[in-house]
Amino acid sequence: MFVELSTSIDHTRGSLTKVLRLTWIPILVGLAAAILYLSQSWGYAHSLDSVLDEGAYLYKGYAFVTGQYRIYQDDGFWSNHMPLSFYIPGAVQVLFGPGLRTGRYFSVLLGGLMLLGLWIVTRRLGGSWWAALVLVGLAINPAIIKMYSTAITQVLISCMLVWVMVLTLGKDRPTWQLMLGAMLAAAMWMTRINLFLLLPLLLLYIFWQNGRKTGLAALSAGLLTLLVLHLPFWPGILRMYAYWLPERITPFLDPWRPPPATPIWDPVIGLSDRVNSFFRTYRFHFLALTGVVASWILWLRSSAWKSRSLYRSAVFLSVLFVALYSLHFWATMSKNYCAFCLEGYTAFFASLGWLLLALSFSTWSKENSWWRQTLAAGFVIVVSAGIGFSTYAEYGSSLLEIDLSLFGLPSIGVLFENKFQILPREGRYWAATIAGLLGGIAILIASALIARFSRNPSQQKPSFGYIALALLFLMGVFLTPTYVLGGGYQTFDCGGDVISSYESVGAHLARIIPPGSKVYWYGGLSFAPLLYLEGVQIYPAQVNDGYSLYLDGDAAALEKYGYWNPDLSNRWLDETDFALIEQRNYRQMFKDTVDPDRFVELEATPDKVICRDNSRIRVFKRLK
Repeated sequence: MFVELSTSIDHTRGSLTKVLRLTWIPILVGLAAAILYLSQSWGYAHSLDSVLDEGAYLYKGYAFVTGQYRIYQDDGFWSNHMPLSFYIPGAVQVLFGPGLRTGRYFSVLLGGLMLLGLWIVTRRLGGSWWAALVLVGLAINPAIIKMYSTAITQVLISCMLVWVMVLTLGKDRPTWQLMLGAMLAAAMWMTRINLFLLLPLLLLYIFWQNGRKTGLAALSAGLLTLLVLHLPFWPGILRMYAYWLPERITPFLDPWRPPPATPIWDPVIGLSDRVNSFFRTYRFHFLALTGVVASWILWLRSSAWKSRSLYRSAVFLSVLFVALYSLHFWATMSKNYCAFCLEGYTAFFASLGWLLLALSFSTWSKENSWWRQTLAAGFVIVVSAGIGFSTYAEYGSSLLEIDLSLFGLPSIGVLFENKFQILPREGRYWAATIAGLLGGIAILIASALIARFSRNPSQQKPSFGYIALALLFLMGVFLTPTYVLGGGYQTFDCGGDVISSYESVGAHLARIIPPGSKVYWYGGLSFAPLLYLEGVQIYPAQVNDGYSLYLDGDAAALEKYGYWNPDLSNRWLDETDFALIEQRNYRQMFKDTVDPDRFVELEATPDKVICRDNSRIRVFKRLK
């Protein structure tokens, strides 16, 4: 069977090669992929629930650009990110109007610009077909499209990073483009501090690839941009560096450090949850991450590459990817703050994986030593089992119900419980992991059979390890749109038209809250509904909800840095004109404090989203 299959492939290879050489076909494929991506992004922009970060970027950004507040000012917002992450969405809202619609449409536009940049740079590095395939890989991945369709910094950073690569990757880039690329990398530093490693690594690459004279020009442009963008925010911006740099080596930053206090947000994340986060990240970025690891396993020595320029670009992409992934892995996994943020953080730089794959694929070693093949087989097994583990929530319970009566056995769940004393809760993990493991074993068996029976004397015969990695990647292509991989990202799925519902909520609040009113907010994680109110006074620390809330500490010192505690909350509630409280929070926290002696309840807003029937905002007006 395998001999016949190999012969059939040989007969069709000639005609297929002729088709692939038609230059207009990959252009059409890429265009179709871009349309598919953008149509989905538009739909997700309307249907995904708004999150805390989205409301914070939009509200703070608009307040900063319009001069209502200054970033890093005392008694203002907790400005927990670099300035451009707020000023860019703020400026867009000044131009097109404040609100969720402007922010999300801007994200869709950024997604389109990112696709254009990916096409340009991938075509330069790997050819038109690879450019088309990269766009297809993004267009079939619901997870990445969702991450890039809300008004948070993932798509902004990814778009900026892609265009840095457009300007700098490859041989004989014009000096002005290299300088512009360094300037854009500096702007990324000023957008998200977690991308600061890009600028120094990019400058080292430019020196290595283009020589000392061009490198100095890029160095000057990048450092000057970084300096100029720091000056308007000095010295308040030192709060950012004081937060990230260790106290023991930066005592000079102590004046910019917040006061000691006990945060209310301090979750305990166990090892199983951290492992789940790691493999969830791999699921949602499967093709990009598999491309990276496969490229490293099958990496050829420098002399085997088509050109020194491509080799240097591949080394740069690899080093940059390792640096950024390691930094974000440390930030999420070494603390309890946000262990499940790794999947979103990886979206900042996942495009690097696609570029490395497109650049290096033609150089992959087809005949490999035993240790490379062992590494490839181990990688397939670990990834398959790990992805299986991370799907326990979607498939674990169903797997436990599989009937094994044909083999004289009960269901898998009953077998686990009777034979191994594994209860259903833990059984979901085991069942999903074993299912993934079996999938990996199937890939290895198929790879061994193909390697054993394939016949092609005219070309280099692929090894077992090469085929295993290729099959793993091919399986990922088919599974990416499904719940197994990218389709399993449903954290913020909601349905309906979220943009319109938020606008309805905002319009309702604007009708009953006059300008100049003081507004106490506990109306949900996203502050976006207040974008539709003009001239109201808010309590800035509430924009970040419980993430800036502390159980104790000096109230004045906390407020200075944009934090709050129960004392401040009670004080603000005593002096506010209106208290806005989401229904799901009312009975838990405010039933007794927002009492009829002090407040009269007005008509509540409609539900913010259709996926939560307790998402309406109850409106309480202070009695005079």
